[in-house]
Amino acid sequence: MGRTFGNKNLTDNDKRAIVVGRQNGLTMMTLAGMFGVTEAGISQFLKRQKAQDGSTNSQRTGRPRVTDRNDDRNILKTSRTNPRLTASAIRREVFLNSPSPPSVSTVKRRLNAAGIMGRRPVKKPLISEKNRVARVKWAKEHLNWTRQDWNKILSSDEIKFLLFGSDGIQ
Repeated sequence: MGRTFGNKNLTDNDKRAIVVGRQNGLTMMTLAGMFGVTEAGISQFLKRQKAQDGSTNSQRTGRPRVTDRNDDRNILKTSRTNPRLTASAIRREVFLNSPSPPSVSTVKRRLNAAGIMGRRPVKKPLISEKNRVARVKWAKEHLNWTRQDWNKILSSDEIKFLLFGSDGIQ
């Protein structure tokens, strides 16, 4: 993957096209418009490319990643198959036989980068078998009702229920 200019990643083909375009006399402004990056981004890329003797990819700076793409994919797969697992449980499961597993923070960062935030999904009560059968029975009984039948039913969406205490009205 290429370097990032603003929110745009330049592919290797884009980089080659920028170099060729510049050699053919295209302006920085024209190239910036063609590839959706800033003029400064084009200028910086060309300076860096010239300093590296024509090489478009350079060695990454900073600390190397502890996980590779396969590890990241396994972290996400484990999280998606069982969304109730915590980051430490995912770490234990994915890196079970690893001599030096990544930290829990690293697992959290990989999940966050994929858009999976550190929240457990809400446990929803399941509909019991008895209630499910009753609902289906009711639906089948009322399947062929006409509009006149339904007009005989009194319903309101504005009913007030107090579960605890009073609302101060006596």
